[in-house]
Amino acid sequence: MVYPIIEYLQKGSTIWCPFDTENSEFVKVFTAAGFNVIHSHIWEGKDFFNYEPSKPYDYIISNPPFTVKLDVLRRLYKLNKPFAMILGLPILNYQEIGEFILGKNLELLIFDKKVSFDGNTASFNCSYFCNGILSKGITFYHLPHNNTGKNFIPSGMAA
Repeated sequence: MVYPIIEYLQKGSTIWCPFDTENSEFVKVFTAAGFNVIHSHIWEGKDFFNYEPSKPYDYIISNPPFTVKLDVLRRLYKLNKPFAMILGLPILNYQEIGEFILGKNLELLIFDKKVSFDGNTASFNCSYFCNGILSKGITFYHLPHNNTGKNFIPSGMAA
């Protein structure tokens, strides 16, 4: 799920991955693609809600914990940097999310498949929720597979 966002980013830019360790797929894929990457994680004592890198960065991209999705969105808009977060598309139906998003720029990179995080097909679609990255509000993206079966790649952050 990391690769699709790359084509929308400026080459050589710096990406802050605030929910990631050095073993994260985001960190590995972005680094291999030539981006400068700053990673941070609560496991390292760097809590997204009260930490920001001292080095300049251009984008904030990650897969945040779903349990704090509204708090993550609030902080992202407050930081006022272009961002792309993988979130479940059904959250658009949550009243509190809808009320928060009203009047804000929101761009969606929607995949044509339900992507797996554990090798099994997910029960809902995850998409990139973006601000300041896509050229239009809704962009549909074809994935070659959904990360299941022989195509499954587990998270490098799995314990």
